[in-house]
Amino acid sequence: MPRLTIITVNFNHLDGLLRTIESVVNQTFTDYEWIVVDGGSTDGSRELLEQYKNHFAWWCSEPDTGVYNAMNKGLSHAAGEYVNFMNSGDMFATPIILEEIFSKRHTASVLYGLMMRENINGVVFHPSMMKPNLRWFDFFNCTLCHQSTFTKREMFEKYGSFDESFRAYADWRHFAQMIAIGKESTEFIPKKISIYEGGGISETDDVLCRNELMRIRADVYPNISDEEYRDLQKFDLVYRLRFSTFCIKILCRINAKIIRIKHRYGEFI
Repeated sequence: MPRLTIITVNFNHLDGLLRTIESVVNQTFTDYEWIVVDGGSTDGSRELLEQYKNHFAWWCSEPDTGVYNAMNKGLSHAAGEYVNFMNSGDMFATPIILEEIFSKRHTASVLYGLMMRENINGVVFHPSMMKPNLRWFDFFNCTLCHQSTFTKREMFEKYGSFDESFRAYADWRHFAQMIAIGKESTEFIPKKISIYEGGGISETDDVLCRNELMRIRADVYPNISDEEYRDLQKFDLVYRLRFSTFCIKILCRINAKIIRIKHRYGEFI
């Protein structure tokens, strides 16, 4: 069994696909399998994949119903211990990053690290989720970046594949199910793992994204309000800064709320 399965999905994004291919084939780490799922592109992507097919454990170029349908198709052929989704246009940050990560054994269900945004001087993206300790309520308003995340394949067997009724945030829902509800173990990798191209549906369709976020909140946090979430953030801040219990009560003024929410959702400190 390879240590890692890399899954790349693509549709009519020839230039981005080439960047991703070059990023993967230049990795010094070799204990991985690579699965590429193309949605039946007509821009030359299929011809490019034909050139690199010897690098793939499995690939196809055929119509699909969307990005998560393609990602699930790739999952159905995955055999690695961990799975990473590096879709066309996105890249690993350096040629040695996989070797640096997998030079030692990991036991956590989810490994995650830093992601940079392309074309803005390598600025780290979503810094609120790039921290050593994740709280269950962190997923109320943000999620991990799948380009910089490695998930044990057995987690997809335990929690199922991506919900294809989502068009933008199925991975967000999956991470929330695993970590916020399932309390699966995580390990923070304090390294820049990937470079995100941007411009996908999660950045261009605000109405869709808002609706899908509301679905996730209703599923994962069925009774929590925006106000309670803000209270939890404040509590987490003063807790991490090691203020006394008295200061927590004074600064947050939410101790009774915290107790009620704790009983509702379980341990979070």
